[in-house]
Amino acid sequence: MKYSQFNSIIPYNDQFALYNAFEDKVIFLENDLKELLIAGKNEGIDELETIHPSFYKYLNENKFLIENDVNEVEKVREVATKVDEQEAMFQLTINPTMNCNFKCWYCYEDHIKASRLKSTMVIKVNKFITKKLQDESIKYFHVGFFGGEPLLYFKKNVIPIIDHLAEEGANYDKEFGINFTSNGYLINQDFVDYFHGKNLSCNLQITLDGYREEHDKVRFVSKTKGSYFEIVNNIKLLIRNGFHVRLRINYTSKNLRDTFKIIDDFSDVDLKYIKKNLIVDYHRVWQDDAVDDIDIILNQNMEIIKSKGFNVTGTFSANNVLNSCYADKRNSAVINYNGDLYKCTARDFNKESRNGFIDSEGELIWDDGYVEKRMKSKLHNKPCLSCRIMPLCNGGCSQHAMENLENEEGYCVYAFDETQKDKVIYAKITDIIKEAV
Repeated sequence: MKYSQFNSIIPYNDQFALYNAFEDKVIFLENDLKELLIAGKNEGIDELETIHPSFYKYLNENKFLIENDVNEVEKVREVATKVDEQEAMFQLTINPTMNCNFKCWYCYEDHIKASRLKSTMVIKVNKFITKKLQDESIKYFHVGFFGGEPLLYFKKNVIPIIDHLAEEGANYDKEFGINFTSNGYLINQDFVDYFHGKNLSCNLQITLDGYREEHDKVRFVSKTKGSYFEIVNNIKLLIRNGFHVRLRINYTSKNLRDTFKIIDDFSDVDLKYIKKNLIVDYHRVWQDDAVDDIDIILNQNMEIIKSKGFNVTGTFSANNVLNSCYADKRNSAVINYNGDLYKCTARDFNKESRNGFIDSEGELIWDDGYVEKRMKSKLHNKPCLSCRIMPLCNGGCSQHAMENLENEEGYCVYAFDETQKDKVIYAKITDIIKEAV
């Protein structure tokens, strides 16, 4: 037998936790057992069977110990391939425009004022949707509207696509889903009435940049008019009408402290709508990456929000193999307003970065060999192959892998910081405990 590569021993409250990242299992150890296990790992794990047979048997049965001939890395690859090569679902992201009604300081995108889907492009997109719904292997089709602000030209550019999806979904008896990533300012009663009138539903991710004053410093209509209350009122309109909203709080070290107060502005909404239709999701702005004690402040805010009956997330609990990025999957594509194709929405949508185009017949024409190159890019990074959290991290996403193909020294999304890896494991253990309660 051998000690699994994916085992980690970390302090957890007043105990030590042994966690296996592939099995997603944890056991808690007293110090004596922890020392015994470390000694066995270093001197020969089979010696543990003689010293403490019941402990050895438990570790074996729960796969903290595995057979010597097991290739653990290959097992991770097999799971990742099964997830990313699935054929039953297709995930399409559409940028109806790259224009936006705000200019947030952290936004990585170029705002192109004249950009929008032309009617000819809508026809191409609809042809593609029909082709995919005709495919017998596709059981579920998901359309996400991104941008830019996807609601800028909702009636002219988005509704024709949703109408077509709904009609063809019914024709071919296929399930489908719709979501928007929006700043929320343009939501109105007409938006709600459209979906209700079509007997459709959609999910939305809507962002706030902190509480009231902090938010309005980032997102404002004019020097004298902010956007905070308009967006909050629009979210309330949505959740009262059965729309599921992920309220993403983009936080920094400067705007985090008072974010718990945001929920006070939902005090006039029945808690049943809050519990059913709203998730508060904290997300640190990536440019704000200073090493600090911000996690303490984050947890304090989250606990206050949770105590008021709200659903809240924010502690990063990685699961990037079983729940890999949409761009890692073969059955995914991003269509820009001009017909350019991409896989990832977290990079610039310029001609130099495009990966293909959609043709007049609604076929996706990928650059020669691009998709295969991307699908084969992951889990070949040398540091990943010996990493204890490989089944959780997955070496980052395929975008990370593609951008590091020429990096002979290898890369680590946690900057080779074992303390950061311990934090990932700590979050996974906390999840296991919560689910068991």
